[in-house]
Amino acid sequence: MSCSCTKLDEDILDIPLDDPDANAAAAKIQASFRGHMTRKKIKGGEIDRKTKDAECANSTRGGDLRNGD
Repeated sequence: MSCSCTKLDEDILDIPLDDPDANAAAAKIQASFRGHMTRKKIKGGEIDRKTKDAECANSTRGGDLRNGD
């Protein structure tokens, strides 16, 4: 008879899921990760936006739209 569970698996299964401290720690980790991913996404979007802004500024379109030209 061999057990397919390793010591690490047993430790993971031993975490009480109704522990308020464990839930608070998990929520903090998840919020940190979501913030990281959002900052990463925004940073990538800023590069795209700067490229698009530069393209718009360098466009060959003449005239000022505010004056109706």
